[in-house]
Amino acid sequence: MDIKIPYTPRKHQSYLHQQIDKHRWSVLVCHRRFGKTVCMINHLIKSALTCKEKNPRFAYVAPTFKQAKSIAWDYMKQFTDKIPHTKFNETELRVDLPNGARITLLGSDSPDGLRGIYLDGCVIDEYANVNSRLFPEVIRPALSDRKGYCVFIGTPQGMNNNFYELYQHANGAEDWFNYKAKASDTKIVDEDELVKAKEVMGEKKFNQEFECDWIDG
Repeated sequence: MDIKIPYTPRKHQSYLHQQIDKHRWSVLVCHRRFGKTVCMINHLIKSALTCKEKNPRFAYVAPTFKQAKSIAWDYMKQFTDKIPHTKFNETELRVDLPNGARITLLGSDSPDGLRGIYLDGCVIDEYANVNSRLFPEVIRPALSDRKGYCVFIGTPQGMNNNFYELYQHANGAEDWFNYKAKASDTKIVDEDELVKAKEVMGEKKFNQEFECDWIDG
């Protein structure tokens, strides 16, 4: 079956797709409006459709179940809606694809409820706000038998949290990819809009949200 996802990645998103495919673990620090959620939802969909394992399982995890629904569920439906024989479970935020693959949206607010699952791939969004037990105690073991991958994404919130620690760990670690996308580098948000945003937000908050400054968190 020839399946085409209605998604055309930007240059920076294409680069991330390539690098994530080359590394098992990825830490992506991206400015606001980069398009990281759309990028990662589509990466999960492609992974699910092309996985060679039997009954592939993938997950997108937000800090809370409510956030997972508000941030990513509409995107998940939008980009899988035209795939034949796709089934949606609105209650469980689950998409079942025609090859037997399943993508589920989850919240880290109840990590014990996720125990026992297996995963071929996972994206954890806004990792600085995610329950610190989630990855080491639940997600990492779930990825073990299939040797699945995990992508951690978010925007800095200071240096005293698990996202900053993970970003530091990924710097030079084997099979880890770390990436920082500042708005001044990507040019995704035009300069005039950035100037106006800075006037309202103030320099400290602007540097955190758009320039990915850890210190100003």
